[in-house]
Amino acid sequence: MTRQLSRFPPGLHSEPCRGFELRRSSLPLSCGYNPLARIALVHDIAGVANTQARLLRDAGHEVDQIALSEVGATWSWPAKAITIPIRLAAYLPVVARLRRTRYDVVHIHWLTQGVIGPLIGRPFFVQAHGSDLHVNLRSGMLSAVTRRVLERARLVFYVTPNLRAFMPDFDRKLRFLPNPVDVAALRQGAALGPELSWVLIFARLDPVKGVDEIYAAAERLSQMVSLTGLDWGPVRNDYAQRYAGMVRFVPPVPHDDVGDLLHRFDVVIGQMRQGILSLSELEAMAAGRPVITGIDWSLYADDPPPVLGVTNADGIVAAIERLKGDPAEVARLSREGPEWVERNHGFARHLRLLEDAYFGTDRTK
Repeated sequence: MTRQLSRFPPGLHSEPCRGFELRRSSLPLSCGYNPLARIALVHDIAGVANTQARLLRDAGHEVDQIALSEVGATWSWPAKAITIPIRLAAYLPVVARLRRTRYDVVHIHWLTQGVIGPLIGRPFFVQAHGSDLHVNLRSGMLSAVTRRVLERARLVFYVTPNLRAFMPDFDRKLRFLPNPVDVAALRQGAALGPELSWVLIFARLDPVKGVDEIYAAAERLSQMVSLTGLDWGPVRNDYAQRYAGMVRFVPPVPHDDVGDLLHRFDVVIGQMRQGILSLSELEAMAAGRPVITGIDWSLYADDPPPVLGVTNADGIVAAIERLKGDPAEVARLSREGPEWVERNHGFARHLRLLEDAYFGTDRTK
């Protein structure tokens, strides 16, 4: 059967053509034409797989998005353990589909869900997003499962620069794949007002996000600004009660509505423990909001991001005071944030990195 050829959208691939062959296909890429590949994107985290599907389809690939059961996924241990047999049984139809369908690429999101990879009888890619790696590796049974997934995967994508250090035994198969951010869409919205009055704590209520340090500043911040936090995460009930008089808690919104949420605020406070820019901080920067977060500058030595890096509650309070008294700094962060995100997390770069990994091209060299 002859495969269809399709042209990449203008602007997505502006570099010189470098011919290569799509694996399992005899049709070469030449002068901007790409053989149509059939790709399975399994599971989704924070809309990343959905964005990847959009980019790959726009580039001419055929993409199937395949969901996996999430029964009990938000439960805490040990209650979550009860649902494991149920979820594994629910995965079997997906395994059967992946085995019988001739996919050129199978790309699974979240290492725990990667347990299906060794069962599908073909090479697979897996994407680590954060706690599915560093939290799993500290848990007995999950550690063994996670390491097996890493061993069997053809390539392992990781989305933040700190994650590589957790996988030293798999260095040869690791690929950094920064989360894609729709900067153009996020920039469309309300501009910053003349006064910084509304602050969003844009972090899941989870110890891994350093919320203890963030909310230690809540009482002092509430005397200067209006504070809003997300009613989401394993310690949400405790925090909602403890900080009810200082912070207004709102439910998380669907990913497509994140831009509208961010544009209601003047400043965003991000995570304080991992030292990286998660998707939350990146989307806030793309929306032109000054971001205060805990950051390990050594992870971003090549291109330091325009954020206010802090290490504790005192630093958060000082950063808010600084921004309220420095309109020029606010304007700089609002201007440079979207530019930095586009440079490092824009759609064109993400698509190039994906295709390089899938098909063995050298476009980014």
